[in-house]
Formats: sequence, structure tokens, C-alpha cells
Amino acid sequence: MVQLSENVYYYEIPGVRSATIAFIVGSGPVYEPDHLLGISHFIEHTVFRKTKKRTLKEIKFPIEQVGGLLNAWTDKEVTVYYAKVPSSFFKTAFNILKEIVFEPEFTERNVELERKIILQEYYSDLEVPEQRLFNKFFDELIEGPHSKSIIGTEETIKNITRDDIEKFHAEMYSPYNVKLVIAGHIDEKDMKLLKEFNLSDGIKTAKHSSKLKTGIVCDKFKETQQVHFLFAHEGIPLIDEEHIYAGMVLKTLLGSGMSSVLFEQIREKKALVYDISVSQFQSKEWGVSLIYAATSFENAEKLVRELFELLRNLKITKKVFDYGKKRLLGYLELLTESTSSLISLYTQYLANDVPARSVDEIIKNVKSVTEEDVKRAFEKLITGQWSLAYVTQDRELPVDLSDIYV
Repeated sequence: MVQLSENVYYYEIPGVRSATIAFIVGSGPVYEPDHLLGISHFIEHTVFRKTKKRTLKEIKFPIEQVGGLLNAWTDKEVTVYYAKVPSSFFKTAFNILKEIVFEPEFTERNVELERKIILQEYYSDLEVPEQRLFNKFFDELIEGPHSKSIIGTEETIKNITRDDIEKFHAEMYSPYNVKLVIAGHIDEKDMKLLKEFNLSDGIKTAKHSSKLKTGIVCDKFKETQQVHFLFAHEGIPLIDEEHIYAGMVLKTLLGSGMSSVLFEQIREKKALVYDISVSQFQSKEWGVSLIYAATSFENAEKLVRELFELLRNLKITKKVFDYGKKRLLGYLELLTESTSSLISLYTQYLANDVPARSVDEIIKNVKSVTEEDVKRAFEKLITGQWSLAYVTQDRELPVDLSDIYV
């Protein structure tokens, strides 16, 4: 990946005819005061309605009419705006995204329209057990600014004003608080546009840390037919070069694919779940390792018992290690064929002010991972005390901390 100018990055993929463009803004709930919780997400919605030069139709139609994609998401510390288009339409997409980020026009009517939509999103989330599970986890088991909700509360969504939005946008959307990353192919005539693009003025938000609490929390939700579990352990931060690549191999061998350890042992052999997955929440200086699973109330205690019995007795054999390492290397190779997947990878680094590693660099580091490295990662990511958030219909489970200890 090449840095073209201050905060502007380009990863060329020879042979492709498309480009994915992403503007990464250092704005999220971590930086929001309590009475404006959800305002970064509110802004993300509203900027698509109007800019100083374009109407709603003029924002979306030019990109979508050529088969392109235009969208955005808000995370704990960043808001990301992106478009994927044929290379020949790069300049149009770039200009539209630039206007969305730096030149939105917030009208009273558009703010009220988006308020209604965001409230529907908020109410819909309350009806999804998995969303309630993650909300419960961050709200009660994370200590620090990352515990804050991305969407906000019903009260803050109803009370955020257009004036609040304009002031917060002016503060957070300064050029120096924005990074631009492109993956794919850009015609030579468009390169000058990027090299001259200036993102060096203004302020930049600092990265924050939080930590995992020890405990078990439950959310009762009458509409769910299953018990949804989220087991959490202290993870690996992005700056931990010693363990991060071995941690990637460990995550893969445990929970990636139908041949992974947890899928084979918990689903295929025990038939306790439909799905079980491993994920990581990683920030610059802290992280959390997560295992998600759902099962019937009748099998819930057995699932907890079988899962932690498996983890306590797991041996990282050569066969298991080879599966994790080879599958991860193959995944990374396939990643180079997708401009949008590459953007997701690089966004994680750039959003956290961590030097971006190219896919080739990551592959090289993964190839050097040994069985002993993965065993050390296991000691760091798996052994010791876990925490648990779960959603159940009406009855709490008789699970205590000794049940979720490796």
C-alpha cells in the first residue's frame, strides 16, 4: 500500500476494473457527551440527504446507475463512508463522497426525517436477540468509553437538534481527523486528484482504551426461542505484534469453517448449536476475544459445560495447527481479489492510528507463526477467567464464574 499524501493511501490491484473508496472519520460514541449519544450515527444518516451541491437523488443515482455501491457505517471510534465503482467512474464517486463528508447541508426537514428512520432502527434492534446480546455486553461488561451505544438511547435520538448536528460535524469532520483509503485500480489521470488532496488541516481525535469486566449478565427477552451466549476474554490489541498473528491462526482453527474445532466438536458431534463462531474486537491498545453460540434453554447448561470442558482440555496438535494456518493464508490470498474486503482490512488499522500492514506483510508474518506461538496465544486468549452475557426468554441460568474458567 502506498501513501500518496497526508492521510491518503492507495492499494493497487493489477487487472481489476473497479475501485473501492473509503473516507474514515474519527467520530463515534467514544467522543460523544452523554446528552448527545448517537449523534455520530445520526450525522452518518443525514449527510446522504443533501450536500451544498447535490440533492438526495444527485448523491446516490450517479453511483448506482453504473452498478456501484454507496454506503456508510458508524463504529465505536470511527464513521466510514465508502463507494465501490467501476474505475472509469472513480472521479465522480470520489467527489460525491468528499461532498458528503465535508459539505453536507443539514436542513430541519431532513433531520426530522432521519430521526424517524433512526428511531425505527432503534426499535428494530430491540427485537433482535443477537443485537440485544451485544448491547448488553458492551453496556455492562465493558468499562470505559467503548461501553457507549452507537445508535444512542431513545431519549437522545428524540432530543438531538439540527444545531447539535451542525456543531458536532464542524468539530469532528476536520480534514486532519479524516483518512482516505482506496483499493483497486485508478486511471493515471485520476492520480493527480489524489496526490493534491489535502487532509492535513485541523484537529485529530486521540484513540481511547477500555477494559473487560469480570462477570455474568443476563437480558430477559420473551420473544427469543433460544438462549444466546456471548463469552468474552481479554484479547490482543492491534499494536501487540508479538501475539497478533498467532492470535489470528488460533481464531481461525477454533471457529472458522465447518472443519474448525468448535464447529466439529460442539455442533457436529454434540448437536448443541446451529452455529458457533469466534470473533475479536480489536482496538489500538486493547481487545476482546469473543465466542458466540445459541441453543435451546434445555441444552444451555450442557453447552456451557461442554464448551469449557473442550477449551480446558484442548491440545493444539499439528493437524489442528496446520488447518488454522493454511486456512488463514488461503483466506488472505483470496482477500486480494476483493477491493471492498481489502478496504475493511485496512480500515481497521487506519481507524486505530496503527501503521497499515499490506496483505503481503500479513501473509509473511502468518507464515512465520509456529505451533509454540499459537500455544502462547492460547495461554493469553483462552486460559483464565471468562465473562458472559446472555439473552434468555424468562429464566436465568445457574451459571457461575467457575463454570467459565479455563
